[in-house]
Amino acid sequence: MRTQVGTIRGQTSGYLWEARLSQGPTSYGLNPSTLYKGGGRVARLVLYQRLGAGGSVRKVAVYDRGWRYGRLRHLPAVRHLIRRLERCL
Repeated sequence: MRTQVGTIRGQTSGYLWEARLSQGPTSYGLNPSTLYKGGGRVARLVLYQRLGAGGSVRKVAVYDRGWRYGRLRHLPAVRHLIRRLERCL
């Protein structure tokens, strides 16, 4: 995975994802240690889950300068993805 500034997309642990990265840590970025707002580069994160073989997807977790929903229910996938992104930053 090549890291950049802007929006990136990928797939991990059975989820599709989209993240918007800032150039440096921000007050509204997702903190990689606590997974709460403050001090990270991920300004927006959306996790999608596939629904059957038809190819349709649904949003299951959304962070956009703060958690909107889904963090606790999908915490293992969020933690895995943020660690993976942080290793590449």
